[in-house]
Amino acid sequence: MSGFARTAGLAASFVLLAVLSGCQTVQVANVPEKAPVYIDDRSELAPIKLNRVGVKMRRGTVIGSYKYDPFGCIPHHGNVYWNRGRLLMKNTEFEDIFFEQFDGANFNVVGDPDDLFAGVKRDDVEPEYLIGGQIEDIRMNICDYRPFIYLAGSVLTPKQSGSASLTVTWQVYSLFDEKVVYKAKTAGSVSIKNAVPDGEISLVNEAFAEAAANFTSDEKLVALLKKKPANIADITDVKNTELLIPLFPLYETTITDSIDRIRRSVVTIESGGSHGSGFFISPTLIATNHHVVEGRELLRVRLVTGRKVLGEVIRKHPERDVAIIQVEKGGHMPLPLRMEPLKITEEVYAIGSPLKKRYAGTVTKGIVSKFTNNRYGLENIQADVDTQGGNSGGALLDARGNIVGVSYAGIKSGGGGSIGMNYFIPIYDALDKLNVSIDDTRGLVIKD
Repeated sequence: MSGFARTAGLAASFVLLAVLSGCQTVQVANVPEKAPVYIDDRSELAPIKLNRVGVKMRRGTVIGSYKYDPFGCIPHHGNVYWNRGRLLMKNTEFEDIFFEQFDGANFNVVGDPDDLFAGVKRDDVEPEYLIGGQIEDIRMNICDYRPFIYLAGSVLTPKQSGSASLTVTWQVYSLFDEKVVYKAKTAGSVSIKNAVPDGEISLVNEAFAEAAANFTSDEKLVALLKKKPANIADITDVKNTELLIPLFPLYETTITDSIDRIRRSVVTIESGGSHGSGFFISPTLIATNHHVVEGRELLRVRLVTGRKVLGEVIRKHPERDVAIIQVEKGGHMPLPLRMEPLKITEEVYAIGSPLKKRYAGTVTKGIVSKFTNNRYGLENIQADVDTQGGNSGGALLDARGNIVGVSYAGIKSGGGGSIGMNYFIPIYDALDKLNVSIDDTRGLVIKD
């Protein structure tokens, strides 16, 4: 028996065995190449990203045969077997191949392999759909190359050539709907005439590339990516126009008297694999941080009741780190906005979704410690009220439960915990930077 075991990427899991027994001939499919769907403007498509590639094959499945050529192919009287059973992997090479094929076809694909810092920063654009692929039915015809003439005792690098075909079942997962919304199957084939090191792995990778390329020809996939989920009120034309919201009377009693109503007015914002907080400033508008919604146009908003609604980012100010999300009418109750500045030692409360979404509506208490400026020279409220990751975009309330600020940053201990130095954006400055005013006679008024 002879065998091959590779060491990197797919190769580490791709073990081939040639068994000295009767050889079962494997027919490699010849899969035609399909032209990709014409895409004039990739920005019209929802962004996608390859998530994982799996291999679904039983251990011992015959996937190939060796061919013999007295002028270059070593004789093997056996077959090539898949020897690892079912396998799920996140393979860098597959990611690169997928990106190259879809980027070349002008899809809005995320995850550029040439970005050397991709592993330590967020994508400039967050994907709306994740793509998964499951490789099935691998077929190979391999020549284990050996020169017809070589010097005795010389060291030969194992090389292979041949042909291969495979089938990939694709799944498209919507991050908004949190479910698979489309399935398709494509195939690809390849022939390598000149033997190369790790030729079996090259055959699988190249056949996968052809299957991915054929997926770019799927018109139903393109139609899905062009589709805008759910209709929502379109006010994106007010980008450079004053946006007016109705005045809501301030709470006059203690926060304890209004806390149930306050909690119903705060939300959790789901942004890909992370989350942040927000709160209603009108029956259809939610205030949050820019960094919570960065790279997203449409996202899911979770109410404290657990119900989810679609939201669209309609305004944002990166330097002030604030944004506004619009949702459809649904009886949402906004919180009163206090435009009067806070004072040092004044009691404040933070409410949001710290650490995990299941902690939505968590309230913490502290005092105003200081007023500072951020690196852009914009005013910060410094307070010792505890906040954690997930609180970003959440409300800062005064002792009566009125909105006075937006949570956005803090200094953590070496272990990652809060040390009582957290920063908030004054609500009056947040609205000013977003060109939002209250109860005026000019601009666009958002009513329930």
